[in-house]
Amino acid sequence: MGDSEIQQPDLTSPGWFGDVAAWWGPALRSEGFAARVEPLGVDAQMRLHVLCESPAWRTQLQLLGKPVVTRINEIVPEARLTGLLARVRPRVLVLVVATDGFADEQLVADVLLETCYDVIEAFGPEHQVALQVLGESAFDHHVVRWAAAHTAATAGVSAPLYGMLHLPDHAEHGEGATWARDREVIAQGPQLCLAFCTPDAPLPAIAQLATGAGIPVRRLG
Repeated sequence: MGDSEIQQPDLTSPGWFGDVAAWWGPALRSEGFAARVEPLGVDAQMRLHVLCESPAWRTQLQLLGKPVVTRINEIVPEARLTGLLARVRPRVLVLVVATDGFADEQLVADVLLETCYDVIEAFGPEHQVALQVLGESAFDHHVVRWAAAHTAATAGVSAPLYGMLHLPDHAEHGEGATWARDREVIAQGPQLCLAFCTPDAPLPAIAQLATGAGIPVRRLG
């Protein structure tokens, strides 16, 4: 069962909790770290619940849990926290591919923005979107740059958006390596595939593989 499927307890935000900037960054002693882990509230046992961007950040926070709780109680004595519980922000993985020569960057930007809004509406604001690209073309790098720009523009308002270049587990080249790469990407379990296609071009092979795996595919262009 994933983090997003676990029923979460009722949380409250006591008076001291409101000014998060006054105690969270100082307790972690790193504003960069604080930006990756978001306090959600306090449960009935006075444990602080925190939402982390990735399993790596959750692990780091868990390793520092006791000292962080001690420092929060020192900074805000009325907090009286007894512990800290961390979980990973749920993620929606979207595979983004294109046929050779596709160059309508405005359409790409419009569709990616619409997809982000659709995810928030369908799954809730706690979810983050991860855009999975193959990392081989100018199109792929454009998607990653767009994700970084969108995250910077919406910092503090919505969850970070990730552009993920696929790094294959093998060093071979050629048609066999491409097939193996595509299978690796599909095995990661994207929930949606966006396929940007030039007129009259067939779906990219990986989008066809996604269709066969039961992944919804949107043809665009």
